[in-house]
Amino acid sequence: MHFYYKDKTLPNRFKECRLMTGLSQSQLSNALGFKGGKATISGYEHNKRLPNIPTLVKMKNIFKVSLDYLLCLDDYPTHIDYAKSELGLDDELIQWLLELSTNEELKIKINDYIQHQLLKEVKTHENKDNQ
Repeated sequence: MHFYYKDKTLPNRFKECRLMTGLSQSQLSNALGFKGGKATISGYEHNKRLPNIPTLVKMKNIFKVSLDYLLCLDDYPTHIDYAKSELGLDDELIQWLLELSTNEELKIKINDYIQHQLLKEVKTHENKDNQ
């Protein structure tokens, strides 16, 4: 099920995300820890009020979207969607990058290698300048 509003405003994006997640206003209100029922969510969706930053972070986690998407800063629900569409990365490369980002030992080895290569490059240029 996909909902799309030509008018990309925060109230529409909030409602779109809520509907795509299959939550009612009351359910979302409960998930966010609000005690007032659906009134707060209705206020967001009718441009009567704006969520604070902690609430936005909770919403993005519930909806499983990026903050950029939730705030209408781009049209890619996740950063992976952006990487595929705008950067042309394929699933295999994205998976490799995700694994790399969580492997501390490998990150240290890569950083050491890059530093070593940069030092070699600097020495090469210093030698050329001294000749």
